[in-house]
Formats: sequence, structure tokens, C-alpha cells
Amino acid sequence: MLAPRGMDLVIAGVDVGTRSSEYARALEGGSWDVLLQAIDREVESASGSAGARMRRLVLSSWSAGSGAIGRIIERGSSHVDALILLDSLYGSYMPGQTSLAQGQLAPYVALANAAARGAPVFYLTHTDIPTSGYASTKEAATFLLRELGATPIAVTSSGDEAPSAAPGAPGDGAAEAGDALRLTRMYDGGSLYVRGYAGAGPGEHCAQLRLLPAILAEHVLPALRR
Repeated sequence: MLAPRGMDLVIAGVDVGTRSSEYARALEGGSWDVLLQAIDREVESASGSAGARMRRLVLSSWSAGSGAIGRIIERGSSHVDALILLDSLYGSYMPGQTSLAQGQLAPYVALANAAARGAPVFYLTHTDIPTSGYASTKEAATFLLRELGATPIAVTSSGDEAPSAAPGAPGDGAAEAGDALRLTRMYDGGSLYVRGYAGAGPGEHCAQLRLLPAILAEHVLPALRR
């Protein structure tokens, strides 16, 4: 577990492999409840505070970790106070096609709808990394926005179309991520935030992780404290 300096939270990281199916299998049965109980015990021990328990729950995934997130929200076993998906939302194509069917990603669409109305924060990012045989994070994000009837704003390098959203601007977190990320589109609606980044290689994919501290500090923690 990690305790970021200056942030009133505990981060519990789980790494079980490189495929989404491995993360999904890790939460079969009652594994999710067991994991939450184990985190509570560790916090209680580390803090020396008897009976310390989790008050708010923020779920986050990067890359294949979405396999675990999908299982958690599909089961509806826990209330989620915020969801952060860093280049981590994928989808399945319809048989013989290269498009997602209506009804795909339904749990995520429901959470995005709720966030757009001001419910728990949903922060979604994607790159331009292509995938073979299934929908990429960019395709999945586009599909999700289309299901909501929402249109993202294009962001140019000069900021002509959205100057406040240029990389490094307040609310982006891109300044902390370095040159590996270049913002290309965005959508803000209620508590729903979608950010699209250029780049189609492993460096850009890994750089998404460096957005997490800024997302927590600028969007998630303020919302949780309201």
C-alpha cells in the first residue's frame, strides 16, 4: 500500500498479470470482499487505530486492470465513490464486424450517465494505440460518449479550439506527465471527464499512469470532501 504525500488516502495496488482475463479471474467468488477486508486490516495495523475502516472507495485501473474493474461494477457488490480508468476501457466487437454493439459497456455507460448528472466522479483517458480483434480505448471512449449523446472538444497543439485544455493547463494533469502525452480531445460534463491523448506506443501508454496524482488532487479528492 502507498500513502502519497499530502493526500488523505490509502492506495492499495494489485498486480496479477498482463491480461484483463487474469484480473477478472482474480475477483471470482468472494475474492473482492476478501481483498477489501485485507485492506482494512492493513490500514488498522499501519495506523495503530483499532477499528479503522474504509469510508470512501475510489477504483482505478490502467491497461489490463480493467478486467478487475469490470467484474466489480458488474456485480454491483460495492458502492463506488469515484472511478478512474487510465487507457483502460476496452470493448468487444460484434461477430464479424469492427464496431461495438449497442448495449456494450452498459455498466460503464450507466456510471458515466450518473457522473454527467453530478454523481461520483468518472475520469476516463485513452491513447491512440490500436488493437486487433477488439475495440481500443479510443474506440471504447468514443462509443461511451456516443451512447450519452455527448461530443468531445478537439484540442489542437496551439490551443486554438480549446485554450484552457491545452496540455499542462489546470485540470489536465498533463504538466506532471511530461512530453509523452499530448491532449487531442476532451469532454467535461458534470462529474464526467474524458481525455484523449495522442501516441500509439508503449511509452505513451505507460505515461498515462503519471496522470493519477493530478486527477486525484484536482478532481476526485475535492469531490469526496464536498
